[in-house]
Amino acid sequence: MSETDYTGDEPLKLTAKRLWRFMKPHRWGLMLSVVAFVLVAATEPLIPKLLGYALGEGFQSKSASASSSLPALGGEATLPAATTSTAAAAASAAEAPAASAASGTARTAATASIAGASASTAATPAASAAAAAPAKPTVEYSFPVWMVPIVLIGLFGLRGLFSFCGQYMLNWTISRTVMDIRAALLQVLLKADARVYTSLQPATAVTKVVNDPQQVVTLIAGALVTVLRDGLPALALMGYLFVLNWQLTLLSMITVPGLAFVVRKVNKRVRKMGSWAYDAQLRLVSVVEDVTRAWRVVRSFDAADYERKRFAERAREVQRSALKTAAANAMAQPLSQLMASVGISIIVSLALLQSRQNQTGVGEFASFVTALLFMSSRLRHLSDVMQPITNALVVARGCMGMLDTPAEPDTGTKELHGARGDIALERVTLRYPGASRDALAALDMRIPAGRTTALVGSSGAGKTSVVNLLMGFERPDGGRITLDGVAIDELTKANLRRQFAVVSQDIVLFDASVADNIAYAQERDDAKLEQVLRAAALWDFVQSLPEGLDSSIGANGSKLSGGQRQRLAIARALYKDAPVWIFDEATSALDTESERAVQQALEHWQGRKTLIVIAHRLSTIRRADCIQVLADGQVVESGNHDELMARDGAYAGMVKVQH
Repeated sequence: MSETDYTGDEPLKLTAKRLWRFMKPHRWGLMLSVVAFVLVAATEPLIPKLLGYALGEGFQSKSASASSSLPALGGEATLPAATTSTAAAAASAAEAPAASAASGTARTAATASIAGASASTAATPAASAAAAAPAKPTVEYSFPVWMVPIVLIGLFGLRGLFSFCGQYMLNWTISRTVMDIRAALLQVLLKADARVYTSLQPATAVTKVVNDPQQVVTLIAGALVTVLRDGLPALALMGYLFVLNWQLTLLSMITVPGLAFVVRKVNKRVRKMGSWAYDAQLRLVSVVEDVTRAWRVVRSFDAADYERKRFAERAREVQRSALKTAAANAMAQPLSQLMASVGISIIVSLALLQSRQNQTGVGEFASFVTALLFMSSRLRHLSDVMQPITNALVVARGCMGMLDTPAEPDTGTKELHGARGDIALERVTLRYPGASRDALAALDMRIPAGRTTALVGSSGAGKTSVVNLLMGFERPDGGRITLDGVAIDELTKANLRRQFAVVSQDIVLFDASVADNIAYAQERDDAKLEQVLRAAALWDFVQSLPEGLDSSIGANGSKLSGGQRQRLAIARALYKDAPVWIFDEATSALDTESERAVQQALEHWQGRKTLIVIAHRLSTIRRADCIQVLADGQVVESGNHDELMARDGAYAGMVKVQH
């Protein structure tokens, strides 16, 4: 399977459905985010409404006189209060009883009349002046000025709160979705068929598992925020515009078909360029991974210029593809804005004409135009939504394609407990894909429990193929393999591999401490760690490290020498304490003294463990109970060292060559 298989022509709709399956478990967070943004959108029409109300009502006043009894200008004057009072007093004096009409009474009445006339004469000018002076009016406005900051600050405060809640819940959903996608992709890698790793670059796998999910969901989240933050308010403003003037609002839809055409054409270009850019990025990552992993080879061959040239070619390809993708993305906004400007100019002009003809107030016109401009601003942002979504789906198609990676067949249902380690291969045939001949041809082999069996032969004879079959990494094309009489294909893969501890010729260590590498995926036991480190002739070295067992060994044991890395791998195999130990060229990097120490340690387990030793250096296997000599995928000789030397066959010839 090639890398391009993961970024094939899977429809983006199918990719979107796959992506939704990971988001669906966290849909409640997404729904709460939508609700929060809906509340934000609900406040959007209030801004032009308040602006129109402020412009229409804020500058108008209601005037009232100081008293409700003030006459209108030019109305009839009423009698002053002082004059009325004086007349009443005079009338009261004139109605005195006739019985007092004596001369004294007449004199008193005359005096009162003269006094009343004098009072009336004195009061009349003051009353007339008061009546002639205009009353100071009281000015009343539709709302007090102090309400403006309160309403505006409160409105924007609510909008900010709802917006924060919406974005927080959306990012909560995003982070959970990214975590689930990464976990699913890692599970695929852990269960993938062994043959997948022959074509899958490690750097490509890292990119697809770690970087791509974050990039995909971030792009989609940004687009979703834009849709919620701008799309919902745009809908609310659209409804408000329909309420104000449905004819003009309906007319504004004339540009929608043009916008749809532009978006469709641009997205087609973006998809094409995005796929090219994604594949180019993966090829560039592979170059960097090669330089990092094989830095010793690069320097030993003085290949810096070659690698620099190779990197420059890939980087230039990425730069060209990225530029073309950016150009495709950049076309959408100006084209959509041009289409939108046509509609807006028509609507504003018609709204202005209607306002002039119908003599509508400035408040209504201001509300309509403000809402229209707000909506056009929101729509401008929405015009950029499809590009990040398209780019995200292109990247998602690459990483989601890994979900189709064929899993390792695991049809077994049985489990072995307390296995002895008796192994038999009966007429086993194996041919690798694309090979012209069989790696193993009707191979028959018996590996007794508790014995040490050595496999020797030239390169390509089939030694490592036997190990791959025993571990279940390969499936035989014919024949049968049994462990303690049980066919290994009837055992679960996990149970089968628990029966083996392997030290391969390709040492793989983890960027962790000494203890973590030895007790890998097992409980840590310091006493047992010391025991296996002594057996691997590595205890003294570990004790000399600054942090002892907790000292870091670097990426793939980069802080160790070749022999130390190999001894650490041996200690890890011994720590597993499996019934069958396999050593595939496990001591090839050791000096003679260290190799002898390891062999003496292994002899302590002879008779209690089944040991399978693969070696080209024949001096290391002389004490093996049985030596199987392989050639062209078949056993050509079998016996112990003395028996095979006595036959003077293939094994004896190899021993003579090495001496």
